[in-house]
Amino acid sequence: MNENTHKDIYTCKRLRMLEYLKNHGYTPFATIPDPTNARYNWWLFENTPEFEKCVNEYFAQLKRRKDAACIN
Repeated sequence: MNENTHKDIYTCKRLRMLEYLKNHGYTPFATIPDPTNARYNWWLFENTPEFEKCVNEYFAQLKRRKDAACIN
């Protein structure tokens, strides 16, 4: 995964992923500025097994889309 996964906190750095997570019922508990680029934000989530499953589904969808684009 390209995102930082910690034991208790997951840092989301992608706006599309944030929207996906919100659409699946997750809300970040904090928003912080990207330390390397102040024009961007990072969103912090509580990392639970259910949350990790949702994140894994997000990346699996991205992979399927990429694989489908390569076939066409």
